[in-house]
Amino acid sequence: MLRPLPYGLSALAAICAIAVIAGGCAVPLGPGYSIQKQTLELRFLPSPQPRLTVHASYDLKNSGNQPLRSIRVLLPAESAFHRSATSAQWNKQLLEVTVISRASTADVGDALELRLPEPWAVKQNRSLVLDYELSTGSHLGAFLSASPESFFAYPDSWNPALLPPKHFFGSGGVPPKKWTLAIHVPAGYLAHAGGVGKRAGSRGEWTYSFEQGLRGFAPFAAAGKYVQTEANAEGQRVLFWTFEPVDTSAVQSAASSIAARARYYETEYGSPVKGDRTIRLLECVPPSAAFGCGALPRTILVHQNWVIRGLKDPGFLDDANFELAYTWFGGASRVRFDESPLPMDALAAYAGWEAQAVSEGSSARSARIRKLIADFDARVSECKAKVILPLPAGSDDCSYPAAWTKSGLFFFALEDEAGRTTLHSALKQMLDAREGRDFSLEDLMAAVDAESGKPQGMFVRTWLKHAGIPEEFRALYSGAVGAASDSEVNSAKEHQP
Repeated sequence: MLRPLPYGLSALAAICAIAVIAGGCAVPLGPGYSIQKQTLELRFLPSPQPRLTVHASYDLKNSGNQPLRSIRVLLPAESAFHRSATSAQWNKQLLEVTVISRASTADVGDALELRLPEPWAVKQNRSLVLDYELSTGSHLGAFLSASPESFFAYPDSWNPALLPPKHFFGSGGVPPKKWTLAIHVPAGYLAHAGGVGKRAGSRGEWTYSFEQGLRGFAPFAAAGKYVQTEANAEGQRVLFWTFEPVDTSAVQSAASSIAARARYYETEYGSPVKGDRTIRLLECVPPSAAFGCGALPRTILVHQNWVIRGLKDPGFLDDANFELAYTWFGGASRVRFDESPLPMDALAAYAGWEAQAVSEGSSARSARIRKLIADFDARVSECKAKVILPLPAGSDDCSYPAAWTKSGLFFFALEDEAGRTTLHSALKQMLDAREGRDFSLEDLMAAVDAESGKPQGMFVRTWLKHAGIPEEFRALYSGAVGAASDSEVNSAKEHQP
């Protein structure tokens, strides 16, 4: 929590805030720097040991009010992603890299300090280059998988981040408005990332260059030795990237189902991306039975078992359509599991369940809610801890599974309280307003309050601070829980068939 500023500093900050609104605060208030230009490069090395090399270069300017003697950076966790061969160069001079703190269950990555060979003077331009290697791992909802055939890398599993100086008015680390992400792969491989891409090839290697920006998704990447099969359904382009050719009739059937669900999400919540609306399905090879695939923006990572079965299993369509919800609500600037504090991490699950209930019709919504209540009760009986929200992401408390289920129920209850049209309109407005940035429960409730014209604070507090499920909600959906259908068995946390 920030401490109150002394009057003089508060006044100065207020004056600068007014100046920023009027045209910018000309005088920096503390140490800082700006990133004038940056380029990110990924190179996929499928053999002898599958891994990624990362090369990041920056043109920097000291834009603060004092010289700087070091720079702090955040890199993927060494222990989680097997980061190695880490090096840094300052104006082509090798720097000593010191670990400040290693990633914990609450930290995205390892914090490192780069000591500069001489003070970095105000207004002085300098270059910084970071290099390191990574391989398969996961941490705090970020996944990276590298196999001989393919790789996929979630945000924060591979990309570096520069940090501002440690000072109340310290500034720096904000990327420029636009930059280039280059992905180098063996010739013949297909690659995908956010932004507008183009391909060039030479000497057995292809390079895919993607122009990216602040208002897009956080950097992600995927590539593999894929065969592309294209299908179109009601104006929606769907690409299937698989290691072997697949049956075109199965592809067209799957594309029709996925296009219908994507159209529903767009109608209800708007589009989370601008420009190209293509949906991609990439065959995924999990490195272990416990390692899932999941989703990236407008991209579904399909477990290899579904492809082996010919993409005809009904469970595949349920899984694909459910994962598609995470490309809307996995975060406005990132798409990954277990990243946001509960209840927000379950928002994508609610969207998937709600869409599935609309598709199935009749009493599907009530059946889903009763099943979730039964699941909550079963988990609570195994764990005596109180299920209080919000709960930090990735908590290893035994109450987390029950809290996750309760979070899904919270959104159904909020739909009942505010009205389906009101809630979905609020979600759409929130996504529009938070494009390129993460959103929080406070953002959601502000949007719901604005749409409904009625404060929902009391309702939210009742759900979050109540150790269980409010009895009024239980009574509304009381009734025997029937046997789950095949589609109901599909769980938001199950990434493999």
